[in-house]
Amino acid sequence: MEHSGHHACGRRTPALREQKAGKALRRLAGTATLVAAAMLAQPAPALAASGDYAKTRYPIVLVHGLTGAARMGGVLDYWYGIPEVLRANGAQVYVATVPSFNSDEERALALQAYVRAVKLESGADKVNLIGHSQGGPTSRMLAAMSPQDVASVTTIGSPHRGSEVADTVLDLINGVNSIPIAGPVLVGIIQGVLDTVGWFNGIGNGQALDQDALASLKILTTRGAAEQNARLDATLVPGTKSALGPDCNTAGAVSEQRQARDAAGNFVTHTQAAYSWTGQGGPFSLLRSNLLDPTTVMMSASAGLMDLKGAGPNDGLVSVCSSKWGRVLATGYYWNHLDEVNQMAGLYQDVDPRTVILSHANRLRNDQL
Repeated sequence: MEHSGHHACGRRTPALREQKAGKALRRLAGTATLVAAAMLAQPAPALAASGDYAKTRYPIVLVHGLTGAARMGGVLDYWYGIPEVLRANGAQVYVATVPSFNSDEERALALQAYVRAVKLESGADKVNLIGHSQGGPTSRMLAAMSPQDVASVTTIGSPHRGSEVADTVLDLINGVNSIPIAGPVLVGIIQGVLDTVGWFNGIGNGQALDQDALASLKILTTRGAAEQNARLDATLVPGTKSALGPDCNTAGAVSEQRQARDAAGNFVTHTQAAYSWTGQGGPFSLLRSNLLDPTTVMMSASAGLMDLKGAGPNDGLVSVCSSKWGRVLATGYYWNHLDEVNQMAGLYQDVDPRTVILSHANRLRNDQL
């Protein structure tokens, strides 16, 4: 288990709010060359340790999305540089590995075991979950399964209403599968390859986890997400509101309430704070896109596909509409889907994502979480 540790650093002026970082980076956006150079700077400036700035009441557990792991392939950190910044500012941070490819239910079961181990090690009653991409719905599923374990859920670029990219891929797979004999064989081979990649991701992090690429794809479609949301809402205390609004323009509740039995067998109501943010930097911009990031073109292409599907502003894989959940903190960062968690290897665009997550840890602290 990857767990927290406090690391001392020299003190500097703690200019840690994302607005200041955003202004500093935008001043470098005059040309594509300047932007790319700024993105390559490691480590990022203005991230000095600041005592208990991020020391939350409950431990923070980071939950990766589709294809991911705590360390992808056992080498590249999914949350690149983020745990280190949080720990340097007083946070107790754990980084989960769940199946790279599977349904939210199966991923949540693996997360449940991990969270209970975190509680045992830390002595905490609950944890704060921060999930990226499918890590968001996975965290919501755990909050429904084990409300006594979860103090808050924060989602980053998560497809709460599904993804039009997933719709397109599933349609393509169904089309291939309809081809006599060869179709099902080809689909089986593709799924086998993806499941193997996911299995190696788990092994690289010390876990052998069941994988099911097709199950993960189905739950990420707009239809699959709608069915999942209905199941999750059914677990709420009757008469209370969901953190997912009825539509894109109507805010959901800032917290959700669920009941679980205590040791004496009595029902206890647990309130779970809900937060979200996302980027909308999928479309290519010569002056703003990080031209040295090899994923920029890929994300721009998928953003164009989402535009054709009528998704509206998006990060290349998830629309702004789909990402809104609970207390929506921001939707305007010029980030693609990978930039949101400082991938690949810190080649982000716009505001430093580490400062945003660090600022949120301070928010959790101030909210007594």
